[in-house]
Amino acid sequence: MVEDNNIVVSQKIIYKNKLDLDLCKKAFDFVFELKDKFKARSWDCDIKTSLNCTNNILNVTELHPLKLNVISHIENHMRQNKLFFDGFISQSWVNIYEKNFYQEFHTHVSDIANFFSGVIYLTEKNSKIVFDFVDGIEITPEFGDILIFEDDLPHRVVHNEQDLRISLAFNYKKCDKWSGINLEE
Repeated sequence: MVEDNNIVVSQKIIYKNKLDLDLCKKAFDFVFELKDKFKARSWDCDIKTSLNCTNNILNVTELHPLKLNVISHIENHMRQNKLFFDGFISQSWVNIYEKNFYQEFHTHVSDIANFFSGVIYLTEKNSKIVFDFVDGIEITPEFGDILIFEDDLPHRVVHNEQDLRISLAFNYKKCDKWSGINLEE
């Protein structure tokens, strides 16, 4: 089901939209030059990630314009769903999937914070991302797509059939819920 760029699965909203494609191309070029520096993680899957270099790659100067574009989409997601939080991107990392690489079902839940989680797609051809165990929905992302969803929504990446799939994931930390301004008093 799609509503205002939203997909609903298991009563949870996945925001889907397009980022500025020129910014995505610049980000791809930057990340592609660094990809051999990224290392495999001890997760239960085949993936290379930038987390060995930094826990917030969107803070790198070369990616700052993309970060601002991402923040505008987070704000659009909150506006569309009338759910506002002060917050910030607390973590961001690149995921490199070579041929046959995948990622298992996981969430971004933390014991100390709640997040909007998201993924940006920096390659033309991407393996599917699957959301939820029960009511599973598959999305085949395209270059420049951004997906934003609640941190507790299970998701995985199916085996990559392409030579290379590059995505950039992030967590937007929800600090204070904002309910608006009361002008009645």
